[in-house]
Amino acid sequence: MRYWQLLAVSLLAVLSCSSAVRAQASLATVPVGGTAMAVAFNAVTNKIYVAAQTGTSLTEIDGLTFQGTTIPLQTPTTVATDQIEVNPITNTIYVINVANNNVAVVNGATHAVSFLPTPAGPYAMGINLTTNKLYVADFNANMVSVIDLNTNTVTNIGVGTNPSAVAVNFVTNRIYVTNSGSNNVSVINGVNNKVTNVKVGMYPTALAIDTVADKIYVANTQENNLTVINGPSNKTETVTVDLYPNLVAVNSTTHKIYVAFQIFGDFIVLDGPTLTTATIPAGLAENDIAIDEWRNKIYVADQTSNQVVVIDGLTNAMTTIPGTGSYLWKVAVNPLTNEVYAANLISNNASIYSAAPSPLPLELLEFLQK
Repeated sequence: MRYWQLLAVSLLAVLSCSSAVRAQASLATVPVGGTAMAVAFNAVTNKIYVAAQTGTSLTEIDGLTFQGTTIPLQTPTTVATDQIEVNPITNTIYVINVANNNVAVVNGATHAVSFLPTPAGPYAMGINLTTNKLYVADFNANMVSVIDLNTNTVTNIGVGTNPSAVAVNFVTNRIYVTNSGSNNVSVINGVNNKVTNVKVGMYPTALAIDTVADKIYVANTQENNLTVINGPSNKTETVTVDLYPNLVAVNSTTHKIYVAFQIFGDFIVLDGPTLTTATIPAGLAENDIAIDEWRNKIYVADQTSNQVVVIDGLTNAMTTIPGTGSYLWKVAVNPLTNEVYAANLISNNASIYSAAPSPLPLELLEFLQK
């Protein structure tokens, strides 16, 4: 997430009064009006966004006061979603609505809402902040909707069968889409929308990119392995892990890859340069992973134990933050404020925690002083 560095200078005031200097603790629990399925944030405005699958609104939470504001999205159909994307540069929030086959576009300043249509089954999305384009995987239509957010024009392009996850490499302007029904990954050239399909393992459902090394890591959920795609050549190699991998996240600074599984239990850490693995405990049931690359901390949503698992990326030591809601489902980490945000599925609310105190890297501190 290199673009955070571009925002850092304008946010020194946020750092100075935030939980970046507080001990690990629960800061607030905020109701969201329905089954909390997704959480995201805008680091520039210090606002947190939570979407409720059984509701018809988006909740905006002020990062200083922790007061919630309801933004109506669409009625009477509920907003079936588990993903939010935020463009902090334009202060715009995007929410998938599976039920009505569209994407809600929310103006962060005015809360005005518009809708962009998609083919059937919009399921996942990723944003390229450099080009200001949004990529939506349309699961039932076997397409990806390419939305130019400068003009709000939509171009639908064919990919594989049942596209289910999207990852964007903003450095190379390549977009990677897992096709769970055809056992391949579609590589989209962001300049001309040309598609190249790369064969991977059985039922790929998740992927993540090391933008520095230009490597893509694909979780093959019906096997016991990852496919590693070399970005420049699209050549692949296979790395054996445990059975049924379904979550993957990458720290592009340390080149470590974190993998969780459908059969709950331990966590796999893969070293990118050597492809060696280590197994570490990470709670009972991992449902989401967020990484603070600045502090080299990994945060895991453990819904069964109702807690956030915190992994030290240097030592692989594990600590936990007890949940304040019920069934902690999704997690996000704001490196600027050093806060963790959690969407609680059953208690219909969001929790805000100060993360474990940890110094910022010397290189970042030097950058901020320039």
